[in-house]
Amino acid sequence: MKITHLNSATEIIEVNGVKILTDPWLDDGIYYGSWYTYPPYDSKNNRLIKDIDYIQISHIHPDHFCEKTLAKIDKSIPVLILNYAEKFVLKKLERLGFENIIELDHNKRTLLKNGVYINIIAADNCNPEICGHAFGCFFNDNKSGKTYQIDSMSVIDNGEYTLLNTNDCPYPLAHESVNLIQEKYKKIDFMLVGYSAASLYPFVMKDYSDKEMNVAKKNTKIKCLNFAFNFIKDLKPKHYMPFAGSYVLGGKNWELNKFSPIPNLDEARDYLDSKLEKLATSSKCILINSGESFDIKNLSQTKKYTPIDENEKLNYLKNSLSLKKFDYESTSNKSIKDLLELIEPAFKRFKDKVKQIGFKTDTKIIITLSPAKYLVIDMSQPIPVYNFSNSYEKITKPNILFELDNRLLFDVLRGPRYAHWNNVEIGSLMRMKRNPDVYEQGIHLSLCYLHV
Repeated sequence: MKITHLNSATEIIEVNGVKILTDPWLDDGIYYGSWYTYPPYDSKNNRLIKDIDYIQISHIHPDHFCEKTLAKIDKSIPVLILNYAEKFVLKKLERLGFENIIELDHNKRTLLKNGVYINIIAADNCNPEICGHAFGCFFNDNKSGKTYQIDSMSVIDNGEYTLLNTNDCPYPLAHESVNLIQEKYKKIDFMLVGYSAASLYPFVMKDYSDKEMNVAKKNTKIKCLNFAFNFIKDLKPKHYMPFAGSYVLGGKNWELNKFSPIPNLDEARDYLDSKLEKLATSSKCILINSGESFDIKNLSQTKKYTPIDENEKLNYLKNSLSLKKFDYESTSNKSIKDLLELIEPAFKRFKDKVKQIGFKTDTKIIITLSPAKYLVIDMSQPIPVYNFSNSYEKITKPNILFELDNRLLFDVLRGPRYAHWNNVEIGSLMRMKRNPDVYEQGIHLSLCYLHV
């Protein structure tokens, strides 16, 4: 079994002559022109995906499902996905023209060919008590047995070697699935483990001082590293590789990278190894540069890992990525009238979804329409209502303020075909202020349905 690293969560898993490409993201400017690869991806490595046998996609987010990349790949290659209750991944693959999309049921070890098996496992183990409180889980009476979560893990094995890909699954959500894997697989030879989180926090905090940003950066970084540590501690893989965190912000946001809560790989390795050492575990960290491979059988690497140079990275951000444009910056400005025409039909959907997920809060949601006009959604009523205010200071607390470019807000209100609130957040394409400074997941989930 051999692992070849390409970018972020994009790997080639080769076993018994079968090549599986995971979560293709090989093109810059995803999340509406916000996210870029670092180190910059070398397109010469695309030669490595010419003869793949399968593509496996864990979930819908663009750093795992990059439409630009998938558009360039042979549409006859079978694509393996979880049999999700919601068919976002399936429908998007169909629109891209893929001819052989294979939906695999949760926790069903499936033979591909040449004695190679894959098992795709829902992040939440299809437990509605867990799924009902996470992003994408808006049906609390899940009777289908299918997950409404948006993420999945996978296990690839040939009866001799076993590889686990945890992807973006956060440990608190995935602990039941971890138990399931422990029961089903006696050993994990190699684990691809997420060590960071695609998050708007603390990038977007409008009122944080540099000191507060750095504290939030440190806390978020440690929180995510501890999620990775818990996976490793519980599953005790022979080898593990931190992955799925190699991105930087471009365009106007390039300077926000100094507040990035994403550790570099050396930092992640050192932190995890120091914690694992106290447990006397034998799990060994493997780091691989793009285009290079690690062979599990021979315990050999094609090239020794080379750490990134922080000065080179800063120069690249400053001299190259700072010049990039967000997708919406090429479109015309939108008027207040343009936005107002969409708010009423968008609010109807929002209101219905809030009722469906049973979310309640006293926090008012504020969206800036102009410097002198704010949309105010009052969530404290039995049924949410909205009004407008010409003064932010006059809006009572608790509240949460969102500011984003009117062109992007217009696309969000038009619907997911144009822009999706969750992707705007992940792309850090907004600014946010919380009074008090408390995270409420239900607010962010609900806003994903503020569209026509």
